[in-house]
Amino acid sequence: MRYNIIDQIFHLKSVCISKEENIRKELGLSPAEFRGIMAMVQGSDIPCSLLSRKMGLSVSRGSRVTDKLLKGGYLKLTRNESDKRVISAALTDKGFSVQLKIHQMFENCERMIMNKMSEDEIKALKRSLIKISDCIIDK
Repeated sequence: MRYNIIDQIFHLKSVCISKEENIRKELGLSPAEFRGIMAMVQGSDIPCSLLSRKMGLSVSRGSRVTDKLLKGGYLKLTRNESDKRVISAALTDKGFSVQLKIHQMFENCERMIMNKMSEDEIKALKRSLIKISDCIIDK
């Protein structure tokens, strides 16, 4: 049994990473492609440079990932009419469908947790997670 808080956090992190890997494998996505799809909002275009930042990648690496998402049919690109250098990305119907499937998988995972906890335990957990985040993340 793990009693040390940081051990618990790292154990939970590894379990969550494993769950995410399973979702990615099921959908055939690389980690960067997964982040790219999850960074998008249905019905809105964003500049590819911003998408790269949201994926945590350099513009050049982000461009390669964007190309993969384009070839996979998950994204469509448009050139800005006023500034031809700016290219924006938007989810296709296929990309949105995959994003919804990811959200459903996340919700299923959360539901498994919620079904095993009382309402008071859930509220306490949320407060504790916020407190831990506040302690770890410099603000």
